Amino acid sequence: MSTSSQPLRQPGLIVYLCGLGTSALALWLVQAANDSGENIMGWYANGIIPAGAILVGLASGVGYAVGSRLLNVKLSKSFVFGMLTTAVLDYFAAQYLTYLSLVERMHLSTERYGFIEYFRQISESMSFRNRNTHEAGSPLGMWGYFYKLLEIGGYSIGAMMPSMLVFGMPYCKGCQQYLKKHRSGHIHSPEQWAVVKKLKKKERLAALQAAIKDLVARANQFTAPIAAAPLAETDAAIASLDQTIQKGAAARITYVLKKCPSCNAHHLALNLTNFTEDKKVSNSNLAKIDKTKLREPLTVAEAAAV
Repeated sequence: MSTSSQPLRQPGLIVYLCGLGTSALALWLVQAANDSGENIMGWYANGIIPAGAILVGLASGVGYAVGSRLLNVKLSKSFVFGMLTTAVLDYFAAQYLTYLSLVERMHLSTERYGFIEYFRQISESMSFRNRNTHEAGSPLGMWGYFYKLLEIGGYSIGAMMPSMLVFGMPYCKGCQQYLKKHRSGHIHSPEQWAVVKKLKKKERLAALQAAIKDLVARANQFTAPIAAAPLAETDAAIASLDQTIQKGAAARITYVLKKCPSCNAHHLALNLTNFTEDKKVSNSNLAKIDKTKLREPLTVAEAAAV
């Protein structure tokens, strides 16, 4: 095994510019909606969830995630903090665009009606429509600022979501590359769903629990020898499993093996898919085995195949 002291590449200007690009596009869409009389940032779900702010945040944060993935750059904590700061600034930029749209539409002077006055007014006069009468409710007053804080939080969380998906992807720090899917295999329960689903609900639940318990025990027995094994042994073990999904099985555990394109560092994920007593399909992650710190150099044959 070999290790590398090579420092991680920092996200740098290119990834940041990717994020700024999608942020600018999101703000342009907000402005276009404002021109059509639609305030996306004011959308709420269930009277408490800032759905509009989250959606705009998602759109603005896509660039960071795409840039990170395509450039094989692992986002650092300091970069994530910078993203959050930028997201807050983007939120106020979106609000400022809404303000400018209102000023232009109402033929108001920015000197006589400033942005701070606008923000105070929209916060304190904010209200929700009655679900039954669809009439506007009473102004929230000082509580309006609480909802504006929710919008800022929603926008920031939305902007972080795409990057969090990439942040969770297996990464080889030595080669500074995201791992790619190499092989998958399945362990199926002998119990067939066509038989189990005909049982009464309580009996169905008991049968499914027993099937899953047995399946997990088999998976633990299979996984133990390869938990710390090199790639060749792990790959051979996964290749010995079912390579196709038996859709009729009541439950299955899927092994997903990912490896570094430049070395034999790898990562193994175990995912459980099973039917439930309510005749629905459930998916859950059972375990993740990260073996990216144990970097194995490629053999001559493997290097030639890359």
